[in-house]
This record gives sequence, structure tokens and C-alpha cells, in this order.
Amino acid sequence: MPEEPTPGPLGTESRRVTFPDGTVGIIAVQAGLSQDEADLIAAQVWAEIPEPGTPTA
Repeated sequence: MPEEPTPGPLGTESRRVTFPDGTVGIIAVQAGLSQDEADLIAAQVWAEIPEPGTPTA
């Protein structure tokens, strides 16, 4: 997988990020966003994921 951001549609790009548990994923972010900001967004998304078995609305 390339380490450079991958351009996407409408001013986005795909970024390789590391989640708080150490797993790696790909997210779409605004083009030009720093890697630190992309990792922060990944951490915020991770924190919002409900625990397994938690009822959702």
C-alpha cells in the first residue's frame, strides 16, 4: 500500500490511519489534511463506536 495520500473525488483523499487499539485502516479525509489530523479523526470515530452488545437507537 502506498504511503502517500491517494487522491479521491471532490477534494478528498484516502489515508492509512492507526486506530487506538493498534489496528490499521483506511479513511477518507479532506485533501491536504495532515497525517496527525487524520489519525485524530480515526481516534474520534473509534471512540464513537458502541461496544459490542450495546443496544443502538
